[in-house]
Amino acid sequence: MAGTLDELIARIKDLPVSEVIERYVHTVRKGTQTLAVCPFHDDHSPSLTVNDQRGMWFCFVDNMGGDAIKFVMLYRKLEFMEALRDICDKLGWSFDDYHQTKKSSPKIEMGKKLLGNTMKLYRKLAETGQHKPFLDFLEKRGLSAETAKTYQLGFAPPNYTLFDYISSIKDEKDRSFALSVAEELGLIKKSTFGEKSHYDTFRDRIMFPIWDQFGQVIGFTSRSISDEQKPKYLNSLDSFLFNKKNILYGLHLAKNVIRERDQAILVEGNMDQVALYKNGFENSLAIMGVALGDSSVIKLLALSKNIVLSLDNDQPGWRAAIRINAQLMEKGVTPHFLDLGEYKDPDDFLTASGRDALAKRIEESKPFVDVQIERSFPEKIPELAERRLDLLKSVFEILSPLKNSLSATERVILYAKRLGLQSDSASIVKSYEEFLEKQNRPLGRANQQQESSPIVEMDFENQEISQEKVKIDRQLTAVESRLLQNLVQHPELMLREEIAELLDFVGNDEVKGYILKLRELMYEIDETEYSSVVQSLMRDDFYSAELTAVVGGALYKYQEANLDEKVSLKMIEDIKKNLQVEQLKEEKKYLKGLHGRAQTDEEQKHILAQLMQVEIKLSELKSSPRNKPAR
Repeated sequence: MAGTLDELIARIKDLPVSEVIERYVHTVRKGTQTLAVCPFHDDHSPSLTVNDQRGMWFCFVDNMGGDAIKFVMLYRKLEFMEALRDICDKLGWSFDDYHQTKKSSPKIEMGKKLLGNTMKLYRKLAETGQHKPFLDFLEKRGLSAETAKTYQLGFAPPNYTLFDYISSIKDEKDRSFALSVAEELGLIKKSTFGEKSHYDTFRDRIMFPIWDQFGQVIGFTSRSISDEQKPKYLNSLDSFLFNKKNILYGLHLAKNVIRERDQAILVEGNMDQVALYKNGFENSLAIMGVALGDSSVIKLLALSKNIVLSLDNDQPGWRAAIRINAQLMEKGVTPHFLDLGEYKDPDDFLTASGRDALAKRIEESKPFVDVQIERSFPEKIPELAERRLDLLKSVFEILSPLKNSLSATERVILYAKRLGLQSDSASIVKSYEEFLEKQNRPLGRANQQQESSPIVEMDFENQEISQEKVKIDRQLTAVESRLLQNLVQHPELMLREEIAELLDFVGNDEVKGYILKLRELMYEIDETEYSSVVQSLMRDDFYSAELTAVVGGALYKYQEANLDEKVSLKMIEDIKKNLQVEQLKEEKKYLKGLHGRAQTDEEQKHILAQLMQVEIKLSELKSSPRNKPAR
């Protein structure tokens, strides 16, 4: 049976939800209900209920729910397409019958075929055991046969092996086309001497296939077998399939582990990634060269926001880490720095000190931006005020990718005090904000050219990745969760004018965006379509797993019954007041932090006056007769 992805989704929805969920966790029937111990919290008695009539599951402890696909996404920590494939595997269905990849051009199809067969050819030669340089390399680097198989490490002999293979294609037209594509991919080069028209690019080299995130070979990097060979590392040419700035080596192996551990270790070079992976750090990725393309940033942050930078411990590696750190900070992410001490790279560190020592270093790692600022300071703080102000401006520059976030302004104040500057915190923050306003370039991209030449999209799944899909998750507050629950359970509230004013107090952009989107759809759909539309939005991976789980839990309780006018108004007023209280508490927390760092009486008095105003507003809100949330 073949069909479209929409037909596959419909087929899954036609099944009882319990039939899918029981493939993943143990379920029991109690009367008309199906129950399970909830896998999303420490559950000892079944608190997860499955309602086959409604096509949904719900956990009464976590107060979240969803359909069968959302359960698999949350439980297995998978993206939408991966969850569909996983469900198909569990049910014995063929995912490929439904997932028709977009037809590629003949050149792309030939390129993929050539690269895949080239990998097999080099791997087969390595497995013969007849090439001593390959065996010596494995022994010297401590690589087992299992690791070599995982990475499909191969050997390119010093002859025309690949050219002879392509020349063996019987059809002249196909052979000529394959030769031209192989030349464009940089697998072979034109010969200016001898009887052969071409020669192999990779000769007498250890071969590392490079995959995209879906496990498709898109190129190679190779290592020389002797010190005399130049260059030491030789990569595939940038081509219609290969762009090294947009490659994260090992992504196809590491992506699920990164999701599970919610952490990614970013290294420089294939062998560092291999060394980390075989030592249990399967959540590691390597950049190709010393650059990270925008496409790679998108893929990386879709997996985790907790990034540890561990590039080579030399000047080029440090400069590359600075650029990558700035790129990630622009997305609101603050990577950590893995200090390797005297060792050049993670591979050397592991060889000398072992896995446990590296794990401890990772655990104790500090934010890269703090290490960068510390290294920019001289050993002795200058006495001249002008020189100290120059150092503060360098701090402004380093922090500028974070814009005027709390993470940036807190550091600005901290380092100003470290420099011995006497200005009050408010003045320092104001100076930083003026610095940001004067910048005429994109923040954090100093001395960095605009990225170009994105990797050719080869797959429907790859096309789903876009700049808009990179979101920086912030944990939902209790009030934001309650707001979502009330609006989803009572959609008529979304059409009220008061909601627009209420949204002004929502600090989470994702929550605000979701409500506005749902509100927009409410004007276009019939009431009978409501549940299916909300479920459809839940599957959109633009929204975080936390938000969609809260929405799913609310939808599970949804019933087609409108609230009366009085109850509706009270519910909106209560949520608005609680959002205001939440906002004021955050402001109070921030001001207390400023007060603790104040260095003058005048500064302390100014902050205390602001705190007093916040306390008055809080007191007024809390004493209001309608300060309790609606139930």
